[in-house]
Formats: sequence, C-alpha cells, structure tokens
Amino acid sequence: MAGDIDTMTVNQLRGWLKDHGVTGTSGMRKEELVKTAVKTMRSDQGTMSASIATGKKSTGASPASGAAHRTGGKKTAQPGAMARAEGSGRAGETAWESRHDDVIDLLLGHHEQIKELFGQVGRARGEQKQQAWEQLVRLLVIHENIEQQLVHPLAARRLPDGEDVIESRLQEEQQATEDLSQLYEMGVEHPQFDDRLIELRDAVIEHAELEEDEEFGYLRENLPVEQLVGIAATARAAERVGPAAPDAHPSRQNGSPAAIANRVRDALRDAAK
Repeated sequence: MAGDIDTMTVNQLRGWLKDHGVTGTSGMRKEELVKTAVKTMRSDQGTMSASIATGKKSTGASPASGAAHRTGGKKTAQPGAMARAEGSGRAGETAWESRHDDVIDLLLGHHEQIKELFGQVGRARGEQKQQAWEQLVRLLVIHENIEQQLVHPLAARRLPDGEDVIESRLQEEQQATEDLSQLYEMGVEHPQFDDRLIELRDAVIEHAELEEDEEFGYLRENLPVEQLVGIAATARAAERVGPAAPDAHPSRQNGSPAAIANRVRDALRDAAK
C-alpha cells in the first residue's frame, strides 16, 4: 500500500479495524492488517453502493466517517486517508507488497512476536516455559541489536530532534537489557520470575509503541524504499544467528543475553562488509 497508511503503526491499524467491527487481529503482522483493512474498506464501499441502488440506508460504518482512532493519546491517519491510499485497487495493493520486506516491517514483525512470546512464557510451565523463555531472550537480543546497529543511528541523523529521541530509546533498551540479564540469571523456576517478567513485558511494550510512533513511521515516510529494503537484507543476518556449538561453552552461558549479543554483532558486522 502507498500513502498515509504506510505511516500507521500496527496498533493504529488494529484500532481502525476494531472500530469497523473486525476482531481477531492480535496475531496479524502489519502486511496482513493492511490487506484486511483494504478488504474492509472495499466491503464498506460495496455496502454503501448497494444502499444507494436500493434506496435503503446502510447500517455499515463508512471508512471515511467518524473521528480518527486514537492510540496512546496520538491521532492516527483518518480512515478517509486510508481509502485514498488504496488507490486503484490491485495497483495500490501491489505497491504495498513491493515494500513488505523493508526493515520497518521486519521490526514490526518482531514486536508482534515478542508480545506473543511474553504471553507464552507467562502461561507455560516446565520445559515449555523454558523453551519459550529461550526464544524470547534470543529475539529480544536480536531485535535490539538490529535497532542499535542499523536503525537508531540512521534515525538519530534524520528525525527532527533525532538525537534526543534516540537517546531516550537507548536508555530504555539499556534498562531492558539489564533486566533481561537479571531474569536470565534467576531462571524460570525462581519464585519472583513471573512478577519480574510482567514488569519487563510492560516496559518492552511501551518502548515498542514509542518506536512505532516516533521513529518507524518517520523513517518509512522519509527514506527511499530501496534503502529500507537494503537495511533489512543486512538485518536478516542477525535473525539467522542460532545457538552456539554445543561443545564451545556450557549451554546456559551460550544462551545468555551477552553471548547471543556477541554473535549477533559479529553477524551484522560481517553482513555489512
């Protein structure tokens, strides 16, 4: 999709869809949310056309009606702008699909996966809890290092007041890294683990929403698509980082946040050469 919809966050898209009666979007990535919004608008437009033809009043909500949905105290793009962004049907959809591999979508996808993994760790018990926790630790470390090595420096240069904005994000990430390491040392069986996990979850989600609102949308709107896609190609080197060789060190140390971070930084450095 092209136009205003590209700058809407995942949470804003979900809010718009909820306002139009669409539920069950919690597991959708941004590209799926966009396609669902397009289908919803087309359905609404079809209902409106039918009501004109029959002379009956439509009971469906028009995508251009009502106030803008609000998330975190900030206005989203008006639904009418979403309709304009749709353009000429399939042509607009193709424009979106050509961009779905950029680094912003990669990071937005991480945000959704991280939220889901927090839920899995909180609900699971025993070995399943440990496995979900290890996945969460790995993804959090990969995600933060992609941002710190590839995205935040760019945002600091390009955003208005970028240095101040990114300094705040880096401070939040540093605190999250410290909290994550402490939780890792405690282990999932520690009696305080679940309470501390909730605290980390809330901080990480708030941090993610700030990134989406203050950083990601601006970069997508103001940087060439090709540049964002190129950054994503480098970032995927970090995603491919898995557990270290089992005979290198004790497995617990291999899976620590610090050990994962070292391997991720090496992978990103090699990919950038």
